[in-house]
Amino acid sequence: MNKKVVLSSKYFLAKGGERDCYIHPNDENKVIKVVHRNEKHNEQNKLEYKYYKYLKKSDKPQTHLTECFGFIDTNLGLGLVYERLKDYNNKSSKSFKNYLEEKFFTKEEEENLVYELKEYLFKNDILFIDVDLSNVFCQEIFQNVYKLIIIDGLGARRLNWRFYVYLYSKVYTRYKISKQWKKFYNNYLKYSTYL
Repeated sequence: MNKKVVLSSKYFLAKGGERDCYIHPNDENKVIKVVHRNEKHNEQNKLEYKYYKYLKKSDKPQTHLTECFGFIDTNLGLGLVYERLKDYNNKSSKSFKNYLEEKFFTKEEEENLVYELKEYLFKNDILFIDVDLSNVFCQEIFQNVYKLIIIDGLGARRLNWRFYVYLYSKVYTRYKISKQWKKFYNNYLKYSTYL
């Protein structure tokens, strides 16, 4: 039987509404997300795992998503393991929001990154639901070459009947993608300095 992975404050990265994120103690290139709420929660780990499995089964490219490796037993409960996003030089990638606040990109560079993400989502029918800018990281894949990667907020908000409708009704899926994209774009506009 596999030993539990022991998570402690030493490995803590970030706290979300439902989950805490830790660096994997045995592999610094991975993170573990563990539900921290004892009260009612939305089963985010279970939901995202089901969605990633659906994407793989459907042969959807995951070029703008972090890789999901499945569940692992930890001292804090069942955790879901993901790729830890790093730049080409092995530095931790930062959020897109961070780059916008630093006024790092030109207007054209910003728009190109956003357009590329939009193309990916719409072409592949990817449900990006929690469109907070902190859920999108900006990875430097080569020197001065960047790509937006979604690290959280995929599939649906809750593991209920709507989630399954999203998966199996193309019309509804596309409606939802368009609706959420407008929200994401408005979030982006709030932080862009070129307006």
